[in-house]
Amino acid sequence: MIQNLGSFIIRTSLILFSCFFLLTACSKDVEVFNGIVHTVDFENKRILVISQLKDSDLNKDYKELLNSGEYSQVIWVNKVAPSEYEKGDEIEVSYESSDDLFPAQVNAKKIIKVKN
Repeated sequence: MIQNLGSFIIRTSLILFSCFFLLTACSKDVEVFNGIVHTVDFENKRILVISQLKDSDLNKDYKELLNSGEYSQVIWVNKVAPSEYEKGDEIEVSYESSDDLFPAQVNAKKIIKVKN
C-alpha cells in the first residue's frame, strides 16, 4: 500500500511538472515600450509613440522625424481608442510581438499613461 502511494505521488509530480513546463514554454514574452505620443491617427485608430522624444520635435511632421534617423525606437500602436490619447502623453505600452517594419507595428496588451 505504501509502495503504491509513493508510486502515485511520483507519477502525479511528473505529470504536474510536465504541465508546468509546457505552459511556461508556450507562454509569450511581453515587451514593454516607454515613449511619448507624437501622432494620434483617428482614421486608422492608432498612435505613434517615440521613445525619448524631445519637446522641440513634438510639433514636427512624423514623417520628417522618421526620415531624420534621430529616433530609432518608434512604434505604431494599433487598435486603440484614439480619443483616449493626446500628443505629448507619456505612456508605457505592453505588447507580445511586433513586426520588422520601421516604425514597428504592435497591438497593445496594456497601455498605462505615465503622465499627460
